[in-house]
Amino acid sequence: MKKILPFLLMLIIGKTGMSQLNVSFDFSNVEETISFFKKTSPTKEDIDQLIATPGLKAIIKKIRSNDSTAKIVLQKLSQGIKPTGKENDFQYVMIKEHLQELEDFANRIKATKQVILDSINSLSVYLPEGKKIPVKVSFLVGGYSAGFTLSDDNVFYIGMHQYQNDLTGIVNTCQHELFHNIQGLSYDRSAVMKKLQDAKEFPSLYVYYIGLNIFVEGTAEYMADIDKMDLSTPYMKRQAEHANVNKYRMRENFYLVEKILMDAYTNNEKIDADLSYNILFDWNWNNPGYQVGKLMAKALAKANGQMIMKKYLSSDPMIFIQDYIKLAKTNKADHPYNFSEEFEQMIDTVVSKLNAISLR
Repeated sequence: MKKILPFLLMLIIGKTGMSQLNVSFDFSNVEETISFFKKTSPTKEDIDQLIATPGLKAIIKKIRSNDSTAKIVLQKLSQGIKPTGKENDFQYVMIKEHLQELEDFANRIKATKQVILDSINSLSVYLPEGKKIPVKVSFLVGGYSAGFTLSDDNVFYIGMHQYQNDLTGIVNTCQHELFHNIQGLSYDRSAVMKKLQDAKEFPSLYVYYIGLNIFVEGTAEYMADIDKMDLSTPYMKRQAEHANVNKYRMRENFYLVEKILMDAYTNNEKIDADLSYNILFDWNWNNPGYQVGKLMAKALAKANGQMIMKKYLSSDPMIFIQDYIKLAKTNKADHPYNFSEEFEQMIDTVVSKLNAISLR
């Protein structure tokens, strides 16, 4: 069968010194997609081959679409017809208009790959002892996400077209997403959720689900701290604007987190878990759950030393929340944001439930 591209998959391998990380960069989706849209009259075979590629499969999964919709979008664009509705989630209209710019940006990333490797090398200290992991950074053009992971702990994806040619933004997202890969190595949180579900501990399950995301997103934000980066670049400037919104409304953010988790616990039969998640962890809401978790991580690291994060990576995320509550109670002047006593009791109850099912 004829291949989409006349060249091989390009992998740039970078070993981070004596660290336990082996990082590679995969630009195949970028190259395949740009090559496709440069064709004046793509064939049905061209469309089918692009849809079959791993990169486009990842985009389809992330945006919760399917092969049929992807085919319709590519057919429409090949015929000069604009996509409609959910078809626009692929963002191919914008991508098609900026092919040369995206190609140049990809070449710039390849030429400065060591900058990314240097920025993530320090995260190797959070790996389990003796653990060596290969990590592939897969660059994509398509979809609405700037960075994400799927089920494979050894791959994370960067939506390159979202960055406005901002290499600093790429570095920041690589730090964030790589830490997500590390988070899954020492503690199986999905197994805990399954145990709660099997035990029909649904109030604790919903609290755990949201609390888990506060931990994983908050600690990843802390490790990829934008406050330590150049915020004058286009993508990072936009990130800073969202973060600043949360800084001045942090008290309201803590209140929001408490009310959503308490509602999840007391009204678990009626709660819409996806809606609750979206309010706390969606860009349209300025990601308040990310910033609450980051503040908690920053406070705990300042009080206990940076390597306390390694302890939390091998612990249940409820312990992270529990420890922050205790810390904030000891010095309200330094830690003005905290939860109510009722909330603390709920978290203690959930931890007790977790301890009980772990003994079964």
